Amino acid sequence: MTAAVRLPLAAGSSWWRAGRAAAYVLVTACALAFVGGLVLWAGDTHLAATRWGLPSSWAEADLRRVTGDAGVPIGVVSTYSMLLETIAATAGIVAAVLLVRGARSAFRLYLAVALALWVTLGGAMAATYQAALGPMGGDVVLALQGLGWLAVFPAAYLFPDGRFVPGWTRWAALSWPAYLMIQLVAPQLGYESNPESLIETLPLLVMFGSVLYAAVHRYRAVSTPEQRLQTRGVVAALALWFVVALVTIATPLRDLRADETVAGLATNGVVLLASYLAAALLPASIAVAVLRYRLYEVDVWVNRALVYAALTSFVALAYAALTALASVVWRGDDLAGPLAATVVIAVLLHPLRVRLQRWVDRFVYGRRRERYDVLADLGRQLEAVAPPDQVLRTLVREVGLTLKLPYVAATYATVTVVHPEGATAPSGREHVFPLRWQGQDLGILTVVVGQGDDLTAADCDLLDGLARQAGAAVRAATLNDALRKSRERILVAREDERRRLQRDLHDGLGPTLASLYQRVDAARSLVDHNPAAAVELLADVGEQTRAVIGDIRGLVRELRPPELDELGLAGAVEAAASRFDGLTVSVTMFDLSPEPLPPVVEIAAYRITMEGLTNAARHGGARTATVDVRAEESALVVSVTDDGRGVAATDHAGTGFRSMRERADELGGTCEVVALPGGGTQVRAVLPRLTT
Repeated sequence: MTAAVRLPLAAGSSWWRAGRAAAYVLVTACALAFVGGLVLWAGDTHLAATRWGLPSSWAEADLRRVTGDAGVPIGVVSTYSMLLETIAATAGIVAAVLLVRGARSAFRLYLAVALALWVTLGGAMAATYQAALGPMGGDVVLALQGLGWLAVFPAAYLFPDGRFVPGWTRWAALSWPAYLMIQLVAPQLGYESNPESLIETLPLLVMFGSVLYAAVHRYRAVSTPEQRLQTRGVVAALALWFVVALVTIATPLRDLRADETVAGLATNGVVLLASYLAAALLPASIAVAVLRYRLYEVDVWVNRALVYAALTSFVALAYAALTALASVVWRGDDLAGPLAATVVIAVLLHPLRVRLQRWVDRFVYGRRRERYDVLADLGRQLEAVAPPDQVLRTLVREVGLTLKLPYVAATYATVTVVHPEGATAPSGREHVFPLRWQGQDLGILTVVVGQGDDLTAADCDLLDGLARQAGAAVRAATLNDALRKSRERILVAREDERRRLQRDLHDGLGPTLASLYQRVDAARSLVDHNPAAAVELLADVGEQTRAVIGDIRGLVRELRPPELDELGLAGAVEAAASRFDGLTVSVTMFDLSPEPLPPVVEIAAYRITMEGLTNAARHGGARTATVDVRAEESALVVSVTDDGRGVAATDHAGTGFRSMRERADELGGTCEVVALPGGGTQVRAVLPRLTT
């Protein structure tokens, strides 16, 4: 069971505004404290901050001696440590600012402040302030350092939605303040702390392992595909940091780091690099989740911030460069340089802002403003005829990626495809666009935009155009699929017909003709000495030959009844209807065109009519039946109605009914068999009038 952290803040309330303002103040204060710490660090002659990441056995004298032995200036070592701190602090401050600007939640404010405090005062900067402020001020800074660690790692149990997953992690989170209290109280009881001892590091490693387990469990067990994209960087950062800590503590590196030699200094440099990069990866992955995967919606603010930050940087750098260049060209003229720089920047500013805005829009919103390019790209993607579900997958993938939408779904018939795969619709504004073809709605395209974002009229026009284009592709794919299935049915029917003819010829005509040959040969041998027996044999041969001729005519009739060629469709139906004993058939032909029907349509109409009459006479117990054949503008409509018992629902899968439907399907038509309310059955087939 999981539980979400509930804090008494409601978006839009005075408490909320006060909370966000306080978060801004705290994040800004942490950033200023870090900048001030860098200044103090640069003037620190005792190397307190530089030695913070080294084992406690490293004294100031040891560090100076080893750097001298290595031929490395002590300033380079200090700068290296300062650079690592700055990388982690920059990533944390950026992530904290993005979190404060994101979707309104109290957990976000807490996480922003915790990150800012941890990356600025959770490392060597605390040692800098402790050395500069003395014991009293140093104790305050050390308390803030501990508070930063205490705040940020329990937050990992809650990231990204403020819920403890699994439920027992709420108790694991209490181990962090308990550990801090022990560290504060133990010295008062006479226990001398030793950060390098296993007694103190092993519990910390176990606690950190519980954080990693919770993050991996959430990622694998309860996260949606979209949440996995958002949190995988955080999981990777925690895993990397745990590996670095485990290797540092449980391998010979532990003793090598404590060795006051050049090798020990180099080992510490590599370990610190890995540790700080892992630390920087944690807030950096949160920033990427905010910017790229919309963990918290800040699109509008990020768009403006990126544009104006880039413009400000360009103006500052360009002004400095042009002023310096002008001072070389126009020496002695103090106004020429600034004036020339101002003119050049004024000319370039607007075109540069337009281009920057286009780049940033593509980064934040995707290609929403490149409507024609997006339509052309999707058209190229859909050029190859594919199954309908593949068309839908291409549509949602291209729309989601090119327009950077958090959720896209397309539905056609019973198929629904979403992007990202397996995602559920998040909170936000939903827009629905029909997949339309020639005025017919085939399905829908659904997109959801995040909070703080919405589609413009141009965006809606673009998506409507994409949906229409996809509708045509879906229709083409459906027709292609239907054509493929129809072709398969035709091939199967042709092979079945060939097998039937082969069986009839092999099992019927073949043995009969062989028997006729034997009888003729026997009659020839009897002609001279027993003419009467020869005549009798030849009489039997004549009877058998007439039967063979009947069989051959039956086979020919199965291929195409001769009556169709001799009498036409109307005469052939009337002639065949008269052969049904006990069934009175009335045949009516309406508006048949004087032009002959295509043979495939004619024989399909004849076979469906015969099958309908056969079912009425043999299975329906009908006494009368009516056959109506009507020629319409683009189709031939055949209707067979009888007064029998009516068709049962289970009879629709019979061979006769299936045969009628297949004949209609082969021509692209339809065939329906229904039971009439007053009793009886009606077969109605609509056959397109194909060109001859």
